[in-house]
Amino acid sequence: MRLRLAAPAALAAALVLAFSVTTPAFADTPRETAVDIDVPAAPLGQALNTLAAQLHVQLAVDPALVRNLQAPAISGHYTSRQALTRILAGTHLVATEKDGVLLIQVSSDARTSTTSLDAITVTGLTSGYVAHETMAATKTSTPLLETPQSITVITRDQLDARAVESVSQALRYTPGVLAEEFGGVETKADYFSLRGFPDANPYLDGLSTLTYFTVLAPVIETEGLDRVEVLRGPSSVLYGQATSPGGMVNVVSKHPLDTPLHEVSAATGAYGRAQASFDLSGPLDKDRQWLYRVTGLGLDTSTQTDHVRDKRVFIAPAVTWAPSDDTHLTLLTHYSYRDANSPPNDLPMQGTLWGNPNGKIPSDFYDGDPNFDRFARREYAVGYEFEHRFNDVFTFRQNARYAHANLDYSIIGSAGLEDDLRTLDRYGFRTQASSDVAGVDNQAEFRFDTGKVRHTLLAGVDYLHAEDRWAEQDPEIPSLDIYAPLYGITVDLPPVDYSVTHTIRQLGTYAQDQMRIDHWAATVSVRQDWASTQTIDRLEGTSDTQKSNRFTWRAGLVYLFDNGIAPYINASTAFTPSTGTSFEGSPFKPNLGKSYEAGVKFQPRGQNSYVMASVYQLTQSNVLTTDLDHPEFQVQSGEVRVRGAELSAVADLGNGLSLITGYTWMNGVQLRNNDGTQGKRPRDVPRNMANLWLDKTFLSGALRGFGVAGGLRYVGSTYGDLANTIRLPSTTLVDAAIRYEIPQWRFSLNAQNLFDKEYIGSCQGELGCQYGLRRAWMAKATFSW
Repeated sequence: MRLRLAAPAALAAALVLAFSVTTPAFADTPRETAVDIDVPAAPLGQALNTLAAQLHVQLAVDPALVRNLQAPAISGHYTSRQALTRILAGTHLVATEKDGVLLIQVSSDARTSTTSLDAITVTGLTSGYVAHETMAATKTSTPLLETPQSITVITRDQLDARAVESVSQALRYTPGVLAEEFGGVETKADYFSLRGFPDANPYLDGLSTLTYFTVLAPVIETEGLDRVEVLRGPSSVLYGQATSPGGMVNVVSKHPLDTPLHEVSAATGAYGRAQASFDLSGPLDKDRQWLYRVTGLGLDTSTQTDHVRDKRVFIAPAVTWAPSDDTHLTLLTHYSYRDANSPPNDLPMQGTLWGNPNGKIPSDFYDGDPNFDRFARREYAVGYEFEHRFNDVFTFRQNARYAHANLDYSIIGSAGLEDDLRTLDRYGFRTQASSDVAGVDNQAEFRFDTGKVRHTLLAGVDYLHAEDRWAEQDPEIPSLDIYAPLYGITVDLPPVDYSVTHTIRQLGTYAQDQMRIDHWAATVSVRQDWASTQTIDRLEGTSDTQKSNRFTWRAGLVYLFDNGIAPYINASTAFTPSTGTSFEGSPFKPNLGKSYEAGVKFQPRGQNSYVMASVYQLTQSNVLTTDLDHPEFQVQSGEVRVRGAELSAVADLGNGLSLITGYTWMNGVQLRNNDGTQGKRPRDVPRNMANLWLDKTFLSGALRGFGVAGGLRYVGSTYGDLANTIRLPSTTLVDAAIRYEIPQWRFSLNAQNLFDKEYIGSCQGELGCQYGLRRAWMAKATFSW
C-alpha cells in the first residue's frame, strides 16, 4: 500500500491522515461480528485508542494530525465497521483492519477536497505516547518490533505533557540515558550520556550537527520538534564517526501538514519567564500539493544562577511540494538567536559536595561578572528532504543541510580555591568564533523478493564538512570572595593569543539488507568511512592533519511471534576519531567500540503499548590515558567496558491513562588504564536509574477536560573522578503537571523538581561541581483554531 505522506520525516506505512467532511470509507472490510462498544466522547486520537483496545486490534494513527479533532461518544452493540463509521464521521478518513492492525489513512477523495473541517477543535491530545515505527535505526520505514536494536521514541505528545525545554530534558525518562549529565544548569549545549559514554549535540533530521568546539553546535529548540529518537548501542554503521559508542540521539523537525493547524501560546513561570510561541501549518493550494509550516518561539527569562539571563528567538519555516504520491520535496529552514551570560558554574567541592568552614556555597552563586560574561549566538540553516519512488522496487532519497553560526563568547570561570577556602581564583577569555557545517546523505532503497525472502536493500553515500574558526583573548581576572562577592569589574583585553581553524571531513559509504522470511527478520549492515581532521594555527602559520579510515558493521536477528513478542540479538562495531599526538609525534588512532546485545520487545495485540527489555556488553578500546614516561603526554592503552540491562514500557492504557516507566542497571569498569585506576568505575556511570511517569485525562463527568500527571526520576550514585574518590550521592526528583482543556483552549501548569531538592548534578574533579536544577514551574495557555 502506498500513501502520500504529509510529513516525510515521520515516514510510517500506517501514519498518514488528512481531513474534510465526508463519511469514511473502508479500503478493506473490517470484521462484521458485533461486539459491545463503549467509547466516551474524547479527542479523536484517544477515542481511536479506546476503540482499538475494545476491538482487540493494534492501532496505527499519527497523533500530530488528529490533535484538532473530537470524536462523539458511542455505546452499544456494533460491528467494527459501524463503530468506525460513527467515530470517524465528519472526516475524510479511511479505516482498514488488516492482520490485527487498525490502520487509519487519508481517503483518495480528500486529497482534492476543499471542504472545510466540520469538527469541534481541541488541543493537547495525550493519546500519542506510543510510537510504532522509526526511520532512524535503519534509515527505512521499519516497525520497532522488526528492528534488532534498543530504541526509544519520545513523541510530541510526551514533549508537550512534560513541557520539555531542551533535548537533555526530553531524555529524562529514557532508559540507558543519563540526561543533563552536568546537572542541567549548563545550557550552552545538550549534554547527556548513553550507556555510560558521553555525548552532546544530537543529530537533526538524520544529519550531523558536529562541530569541533561544542558551544558552536546548535542548542536545538524543542518547540520546533516532532519527536526525539534514541538509538542505544553503536550506530556508526549508518551515521559514521560522529556518534557515541553508547548510541545516538536523532531529533526530527516539525514538517508541514496537509490538514490545517493553527496554535499560539503564551507562558510565564519561575525566574520571571516571559514566553510566546506559535505553530501554523496547512495546505497552500486546493490540491494540497503545496504545504507549509511555520514554528516560532520568543523567550526572556532569568535563571537559577544570579545575574544570568537567557533570551532566545527561534523561527522555522518549512514548505513541502508533493506533485504526486511518488514524489515529495520538503524545504526545512530555521533561524535562532540566543543572548545569555551563562557561566560554566564550575564550583569547588569544598562548599558544595564537601563541607567548608565558611559555610555552604548557595546554589544560585555566580562566579562570573555581568560586566564581562556574554554568550551571543546566531545561527541559520537551510536544508531539504527529497524522495522519489520510481516503481514498486526502487526509491531514491536525498537529505541535505547547510548551517552557519556566529558566536560572541566572553566568560569568567573558576580556576582554584585559595587556602582560606573562600577566595576563588578565576580565569577568563573572550572569543569571536564561527562555524559552517554542510552535510548530505544519498540513499537508494530497493524492495524485492528472492524466493520466500523479502528484502529491503539500502545503499548510501554521505558526506560531512564542518569548519570552525576560533580567535581567543585571555585577560587577567581578579579573584572573588565567594561569601561576599563584588561584581562590576573592568577587564582589559590583551591581543589575540590563540587563533585556529578546525576542519572535519567525513565521507562514508554504506549498505544494508533487511530480510524477512516468515517470522524471522534479519538486518545486516556494513560501512566504510574516510575521515580527516585538519587544524590550522593562524598565529604560527602551521597545519596538522589527522586521517582515519575505518570499516564498521552490524548484524541483528529478530523472531516475531504472533502475539506481539519479538526477541532479538545484535552485534555491532563503532569508531570515533581521536585528536592529538603521542610523545613521539604519532597521531592517535580512532577509539574503537564493540557491542553485543540481546533483548525482547512486546507490542500486545489490541493494546497501544510498547515494552522492551535488553542486556548488553559494550567495550571501547584505544582510550587515551597518561603516558607514564612522559606524564604531560598521553598514550592509547586504555579500555573501558560497560555491561548493563534495561527495562522500559510506554503505553496508552485507555480511559485517558498513559504510562512511561523504565529501569537501568549499568556496571562500568576501566579494564586498562595507566594512571592506577584500573578496575575502578568510569566517571558519571550510575549503577542504577529508574523512572515513572503517569498521565491521566478525565474524559467524562465533572472533571471532564482536566488532566493530571506526575513523575519520579531516580539516579544512583556516581563518581566524579577515575580514582573513585569523589562520590556523588543518589538523587530522587519529582515532576508534576496539571492541565485543563476546552474547545480551542488548553491551559497547563508544569513543575520540575517539585519538592525543590538541592543536589549536586556533577563533579568533574575538585574544581568542577555543578548544582542540579532546582524547582521551576511554567504556566502556559494555548489557543487553536
